[in-house]
Amino acid sequence: MRKKFFAQYPLIGTKLKPAAVHLQQRSPYYWWWQYLRRNSDYMACCERGGKGALASLYKDFGDVRSDNFRSWWGAPNNKGDYLFAEQPISISVQKIDAAESASVMGSDVMVVAVNLQLGRRHLQKKFADLLQREHKGKRGRKSLQTAQSTARYPLHRNFTQHSLKLMLMAYDAVTENQSLPKEQKLKLWQIGESLKLVPTAMPHKWDNHYDVRKKHATMTMTVSRYIKQARAIIQNTARGEFPNSEL
Repeated sequence: MRKKFFAQYPLIGTKLKPAAVHLQQRSPYYWWWQYLRRNSDYMACCERGGKGALASLYKDFGDVRSDNFRSWWGAPNNKGDYLFAEQPISISVQKIDAAESASVMGSDVMVVAVNLQLGRRHLQKKFADLLQREHKGKRGRKSLQTAQSTARYPLHRNFTQHSLKLMLMAYDAVTENQSLPKEQKLKLWQIGESLKLVPTAMPHKWDNHYDVRKKHATMTMTVSRYIKQARAIIQNTARGEFPNSEL
């Protein structure tokens, strides 16, 4: 039986027919794994075999030094299900006695009294109206804002997979740039252009001096913002939170 996830889960395929990388990257859980791999404290913990300040987190997430997401997420360890899947719901729709109601009451359970002397169609309409008022979630996957996750590690907030990818691209590029000799280092706007982070700020042959300065400023601000957010997200992975861009 397939586990349920609040967010889109990654498709990893089978051992003989692995899924394409972009099908793995469509999930925020893939990016959780990638950002955790940029956390130097956690990687040091992996090198020590799970010993140190992050030992408890290591017991759950394990060694992430390998760049093979499929092997980490799926069998034999099934990290994806263990870490991020929702716990099975013990009740969906069933009849309960008054004496039993206290044991099933909770933030996600609504007990409804139904007058069975009324017609079926009338009751269906009344229940639909009640459900419309009380059930705040929209059709399909639950929203992080309207439901509480039962996963061991719930997502901290909503972020598009595209944004997570761009932020990490910028972080990796700036990190690599910092290791270069001074004469080879690029400016932030040059890094932004190389990654095409802002399509509207890419150079054009008809750009005048004002256009160039404005586009460079846009690229610089975008790269700076992405770096700040990525660093915060990476740091917070050590706390078991993702994606949390607040420090």
